[in-house]
Amino acid sequence: MTAGNGSYLAAPTGDGRRPASVAAAGPAGERVGPGPDGGPGGRFRPDIQGLRAFAVVVVILEHVLHAPAGGFLGVDVFFVISGFLITGLLLAEHERAGRISLTAFYRRRIRRILPMAMLVLVCTYLASSLLFLGERVRTTAWDTLWAALFAANWRFAATGTDYWATDGPVSPLRHYWSLAVEEQFYLVWPVLLLVVLGLAATWGRAGHRSRWAVGALLGLVVLASVALALREASDQPTTAYFSTFARAWELGVGALLAVAAPLLARIPAAARPAYQWLGLAGLVVSVLVIDARTPFPAPGAFLPVISTALVIAGGVGGSRRLFPLTSPAARYLGDISYSLYLWHFPLLVLLDAALPGTGLAGAVLVLALTVLLSSLSYHLVEDPIRRAARGRRVRTGWFAALLAAAATVATATVVAVGSPAPPRRPATQAVGDENELTGQIRAALAATDWPLLVPSVGRLGELGFTRGDARGCRPAVPDGNDCTLRGPRPAKVAVVVGDSIAAAWLPSVRAVLEPAGWVVRDLTYAGCPFLASDTVSPIDRITRACPGHRRTVRAFLRSVRPDLVVVSNAYRQRFTATGGNPSLAEWERAARAARAEWLADAGKVVDLQPPPVGADPKDCITRLSSPGDCVSTTSAEHQTYGQAEQRVWAGRGSWRVPTTDWFCLSGRCPIFVGGVIVRRDANHITAEYAEKLAPLLRDALTPVLAAPPD
Repeated sequence: MTAGNGSYLAAPTGDGRRPASVAAAGPAGERVGPGPDGGPGGRFRPDIQGLRAFAVVVVILEHVLHAPAGGFLGVDVFFVISGFLITGLLLAEHERAGRISLTAFYRRRIRRILPMAMLVLVCTYLASSLLFLGERVRTTAWDTLWAALFAANWRFAATGTDYWATDGPVSPLRHYWSLAVEEQFYLVWPVLLLVVLGLAATWGRAGHRSRWAVGALLGLVVLASVALALREASDQPTTAYFSTFARAWELGVGALLAVAAPLLARIPAAARPAYQWLGLAGLVVSVLVIDARTPFPAPGAFLPVISTALVIAGGVGGSRRLFPLTSPAARYLGDISYSLYLWHFPLLVLLDAALPGTGLAGAVLVLALTVLLSSLSYHLVEDPIRRAARGRRVRTGWFAALLAAAATVATATVVAVGSPAPPRRPATQAVGDENELTGQIRAALAATDWPLLVPSVGRLGELGFTRGDARGCRPAVPDGNDCTLRGPRPAKVAVVVGDSIAAAWLPSVRAVLEPAGWVVRDLTYAGCPFLASDTVSPIDRITRACPGHRRTVRAFLRSVRPDLVVVSNAYRQRFTATGGNPSLAEWERAARAARAEWLADAGKVVDLQPPPVGADPKDCITRLSSPGDCVSTTSAEHQTYGQAEQRVWAGRGSWRVPTTDWFCLSGRCPIFVGGVIVRRDANHITAEYAEKLAPLLRDALTPVLAAPPD
């Protein structure tokens, strides 16, 4: 059972396209749609309820079981459905009454969206505050506030373009992003529709003719949005995925179907089932062949959007009995789809943190609780409010309850954001040699209770590198470091090169060399490994700036000819040439070429092995967890890449410092050693632990520094 971690999706994180644990929220469209002629007749569409069921099931299965790979496409299905139904309602109202009541429209949206949205927000925040600690509680509070304001998509777009957030814990409210997209669209679209219809009436084009004007506007919106989505999917994939502007075309396609309803009603009865079966087949193919590597939302969403449109179009003005979409089970899942979407992701994230390592049993528990809570929410909250609204018996008590929920969210947010984590600075155990460190690792593996830790768990999400480390070199990186050496050359110059893994080692390198009279220069850039190959970072601006940064570093090495170069890179990389993770042989060739071609001017070169990837302490250290829940194991990848690394740096004039034993004992790696938290996330060591390891690094570098130069 896992919620993913947003790698590039997944991947979250790995493919640079879609954050992997990005969750699709279930947009809550109206349950009625345009009739055969675009009017109010034929109000209920069982096939559309079935589409909702299909969408919610594939999304939940992808999140909980990681299959089907394209399950995240369910959100695109919801966008098309919502655009169709709500635009149809607005057009029907205008054709019936000659006007559109924006007040009534927004009142309906509030009744439909707000009660369940606020209920899940309050429950999720309260559960998070009871389970998590420090910074993660404050982060969830901010997520709650943005979600309550229906702006969560911009919140997650911003955090998704932050290098340090891409591998962080998944927010239990991330799925609210698509609800925000939908509500932002409907904040603007009814006003534009009203303006266009008013202008059409002024020009003497009332009635069905006014639909042409609306269709023309929608066509422009769709084309502009598609063009933006295609550009941003290539240049800024994370922003594109969350952007209302890059997603508007999907809602626009649904709206176009509503505008074209009178034409769609003329489809021959014999052809309608073919439309719908073709669309359903397209949806099935979509979730099976599209995955996290597909550029999104364009062109990746083209097939599911077109397929959804075919199913909807085939049901306009004709039979809508399309098994399995119109089966009783599908209709019921469609009824509770909004609740299913809202509940499943918080349950997944929170239960994964509270019950780590439960595997399939945990997944089954998430699914069971999702169905149970969603069914209860539908029958006790959603449906009663909907029925009361239809009978014009909405009681003021509901609005009081909503105001109370909003006050709870606002108060909790202010308290969480405004309350700093208490300082916790216990006396930590020093380390003199590797045997002493091994003893501390053994003790940490045997621990059953949490000691006071440094840094405090509440501060982990706030930690950054010191002195502007890992920012890259100007002019390649506009806000980077000034990677120059002014004035007379110091007697002993050391530089550190590599990605953020190398930057995390800097406190240890400085603690060893600077007291001995060395000048240590940071030439690291987060997301940009020092490898002789084009690489892809989860953050597009880093990918673009990385080649220039490497050229600046190489120019520095040629001009300064440092006495010592310390290099370190993460093992997991993506190469442009292969379009994905490189093979071991490709990685080894790139590392060997960097050593031979780029470091020839260095006096001595030392490679520091990266730490083993393990559990993120922000995720695994909770009020319910024990130290054993955060123990990780060294992977086969770490071992095989370590062997390749040894082959690369075994040549003349270079040394390799293996570090696995500084973190693990017999392949098991605790999250703290001697009272010090080892990693700030899954793979970057904390500055405190780097400083703790300085005596061991000093011992490793002593023979290197004493060796005669080549």
